[in-house]
Amino acid sequence: MMVLCNFWFASLAFGISQVAHGCRMMLLPSGRGLEGLEVMKSARGMAVGVLVLVGGLSGPALGQSASEADQKAVGQKNESVRKQKEGLLPPKEALEQKDTDIAPDAYQPKGVDLGAFLLMPKMELDVARNSNIYATNYDAKHDIISTYRPELALNSRFDRHAINALGRVERKEFVTFDKESVTNGLAQLSGRYDVTDRDALNASLTYTHDHEDRGSFDDAGGLRPTEFHYLTLNGSGAFSIGNLTSSLGVTAVKRDWEDTRTSAGITPSHFRNRNELDVTLRESYEFIPGYSWVNEGTLLWRVYQHDADQFGIGRDSSGLRLGTGIGLDISELVRGDFLAGYMRQNYKDERLSDPSGYYVKARLNWSPSKLTTIIPTLERSIEETTANNVSALIRTAVSVTVRHELQRNLILGSTLSYSRDEQKGGNLEADTYEGVVRATYLFNRNLYSSLELGEKHKLTNVDGNGFNQTTAMLRLGLQY
Repeated sequence: MMVLCNFWFASLAFGISQVAHGCRMMLLPSGRGLEGLEVMKSARGMAVGVLVLVGGLSGPALGQSASEADQKAVGQKNESVRKQKEGLLPPKEALEQKDTDIAPDAYQPKGVDLGAFLLMPKMELDVARNSNIYATNYDAKHDIISTYRPELALNSRFDRHAINALGRVERKEFVTFDKESVTNGLAQLSGRYDVTDRDALNASLTYTHDHEDRGSFDDAGGLRPTEFHYLTLNGSGAFSIGNLTSSLGVTAVKRDWEDTRTSAGITPSHFRNRNELDVTLRESYEFIPGYSWVNEGTLLWRVYQHDADQFGIGRDSSGLRLGTGIGLDISELVRGDFLAGYMRQNYKDERLSDPSGYYVKARLNWSPSKLTTIIPTLERSIEETTANNVSALIRTAVSVTVRHELQRNLILGSTLSYSRDEQKGGNLEADTYEGVVRATYLFNRNLYSSLELGEKHKLTNVDGNGFNQTTAMLRLGLQY
């Protein structure tokens, strides 16, 4: 059985790759397309891919009736999916879900049974077009990008406690501007220790290898995207006594950037390397069922690996955030917080001004029906930057994410967001508007496809820093 499953999975992957390769070549700009014999080869590859896909889809996954699939899928749904359906998932975790995660049981992957663990393999292939890959406001360059994203998750199935592991590799290939091609990766190990039915200890260790987005405030404008590495340790614990719930969370992050080669030489991005530590204490008292009074305080430390950056400025700092407000936990309807308070960051170097002001954080997971989820967020925060003579960015960000099950296997989603960034100690102000709409169709529990359209506009008070960007993406996904 395992041999047949592996052969089926491999044949589908081969078929998708052939179809995607043919589509990608047909989408090349004029002058870079295929002619003559090469067109025939590309068409032949697409035909082979389609045949293999059809053969794979006509296998066991589509051979069973809907009722049989439902029966076999009982109990296979991911725990977070079940919680989201019952309106119990915190907003942060709901935001991290993908549209495919909220599909019915019959369209959830079964995984490979390893006894106390479940192995969940996945492969995604994206073909996208970006109208402005360098995020510039003049002479915009467009390109076709192919992304290959294999993923492997190992989830425990203990009655109590949990141990999970996740590994993901992402390869982005640009057709024309191949210097933009990058390889990213993520590895994560997480666990939960259940003290009681209500109290638990959580921990996770995550390694991230990625590249900085073009158009970000700290983009060095390199010949290639700036490479960075993050190592993140998260730990938290929650304990309840009656209607009072106390929680303590610790987040430690080691951030490292590689130096960036530009047309003018080398930009020393390693001066941005730093260690971050956040410690958060949260107290929540439920005074009415479903309604709580929440108080939250966070201490923050930022310690750079160099005493001074390339401009001779020391950037070590410490800060705090204090918030109080209302927490909601109304089963099957809404869950989240609305907090308001004060924030401040103090820098050791007296040449940097200390940002401070009001603090706001609101996140809600609202389920007006079993088929629709709405997640609004609002936050005002202090963000790190290494721009010359600028101490920090004051960011105000608002977003709304909507997911709707139009049919059992057709899920619609959209995200609208707005952010305003103001330099503390500098003159730059930026407003960024972004919208994404997508549709995901699940053929069965093993194969799905998504279509996504995106628009992004950045407006600034400094000439040359804004840009417009349009993206379109087609995704094919395999999961077992």
